[in-house]
Amino acid sequence: MRFSQALRMAFKAIASNKMRSFLTMLGIVIGISSVIIMLAVGNGSKQAITSSIEGMGTNLLTLSLTGTKTTTLTSSDISTLTKSKNIANVASDLTGTATVKSGDENETASVEGTVPSYSDVRDVTVAYGRFITQDDVDNHYQVLDIGPEVIQNVYPNLSVKQYQSLVGQTIQVNGANFLIVGILESKGTSTTGSSDNRVIMPVTTAERLEGTTSVRTYYVEAASAGKIDDATTDLNNLMYDKFSGDTTQYRVLSESELLQTSTQTTSTMTNMLTAVAAISLVVGGIGIMNIMLVSVVERTREIGIRKAIGAKRRDIMLQFLIEAVVLSCLSGAIGVIIGVVACLIMPQFTKQAMVMSGGVMLIAFLFSVAVGIAFGLYPAAKASKLRPIDALRYE
Repeated sequence: MRFSQALRMAFKAIASNKMRSFLTMLGIVIGISSVIIMLAVGNGSKQAITSSIEGMGTNLLTLSLTGTKTTTLTSSDISTLTKSKNIANVASDLTGTATVKSGDENETASVEGTVPSYSDVRDVTVAYGRFITQDDVDNHYQVLDIGPEVIQNVYPNLSVKQYQSLVGQTIQVNGANFLIVGILESKGTSTTGSSDNRVIMPVTTAERLEGTTSVRTYYVEAASAGKIDDATTDLNNLMYDKFSGDTTQYRVLSESELLQTSTQTTSTMTNMLTAVAAISLVVGGIGIMNIMLVSVVERTREIGIRKAIGAKRRDIMLQFLIEAVVLSCLSGAIGVIIGVVACLIMPQFTKQAMVMSGGVMLIAFLFSVAVGIAFGLYPAAKASKLRPIDALRYE
């Protein structure tokens, strides 16, 4: 029997039981589309996190105080760090949340209490006005720089061109009046959160607003990319001495370590989700085997007639194997199409970045073909082994 003839017969057999064929294909369709979507989500998240971390600056170190022995660095500690030839700047960062209000509009925003060097260390710029100054910090002035997302929610009627008019205006933060001295440049949104839904104020003012003097995070800018290791050593030495060798009280992370940790976490979650999605491919393969076994039983007499007029065992086996492969190929193609369409549509309704891979699509499709072959072999072999006399007598 020619291959083209077997292929036509396979399509005819599938078309004769449309609903049954559709339900059989559904498992593989869901599996293929889920694998493509999950990997696109994982790759998109990894890319967004990488971009976010790299955007912090290539010379950035993050010091986190994780213990309870000391709640903050002293001015003497910071002075010691800034005197090092390996360190350019140090910026404290006291974070919290607050209700920002103007008139009848209000928004819950992130509050960051910091110092002037923060703008250089974290590459923060203002579109209009100015950034907080040392004078603001020393005098506990109630001033702030406001992010564009906060403006959108608190001043919904203002256009972007009118944002400049807010400089010099008063806004309430947790019921206290603050003077807007600057409008922050947009930093965008990633899977790690929005960088625009925040207000930045002097750290001394934030301490009073949040009711704490415990600054737990410090950003340290190395003098250059080549000084990262030396700056890390200086920072570790200072903290080691400060905490008498108790390294559980602090943690120093470089940009590369942050990136590695984040990508490892994202990759692990992506692999887990993909594995769960891939299980439906196996379930779909079992469905194909089941339907092909049913088909063998239903067409026993047909098999007997074909064998009686000269069809060889390999012809019967090829026919049923082709049917199984056609089912899996159609399922794989439909699954790829649905996966691609979903990846194109999802970013329109969510903030989730999607990064598709042609290689993943090809592998997923080939895997569906392999599933068709693997789960179609047994039914095909069973059909080919039927004796003509037994098949013809089958009712």
